[in-house]
Amino acid sequence: MKKIVLIIALMATVMGAAAQEASRTLKPNYKKIARAMQKTGSPYHHDTLMLHYQEGGYGMDIDQWRCLYYGCAEVSLADAERRLQLVGSRFGMQSAQAQTVRQQVNGLTDGIWSTGNGTRRKPLYVQSREEATLAARGYTEPLWFRLRKGKKFCISPAQ
Repeated sequence: MKKIVLIIALMATVMGAAAQEASRTLKPNYKKIARAMQKTGSPYHHDTLMLHYQEGGYGMDIDQWRCLYYGCAEVSLADAERRLQLVGSRFGMQSAQAQTVRQQVNGLTDGIWSTGNGTRRKPLYVQSREEATLAARGYTEPLWFRLRKGKKFCISPAQ
């Protein structure tokens, strides 16, 4: 009986730690991201990330999405959104092409949301105001954002 209680307590502790790890937020460390993207053989290498991204980003973890968004100048949430609208109008939003681009949009958005919670103390880090507006879509309360140069601003979504 004691062993069963011990096992249950241990499982609860491990599951709690895993849940904490999944919900952590990290400010982007641009220098560390740049170094990781230059290291050949790394899962964060620029060419590896771009190859996965072009295939839709299936199987990428949150750290790879964060590294891709903050480390690649050629990847932006705004561009992915525009591509989604274009592909959706041409092939339909339920098409395989649109689903691939939607996966890219969702991954980049998840990367942004992994940097904070949108409060003044833990703002979300974005590349531009346009991308802040896209990340704030669907929210009714004001969200705080920070640009790379450190400027903090708030977006109040339209009600």
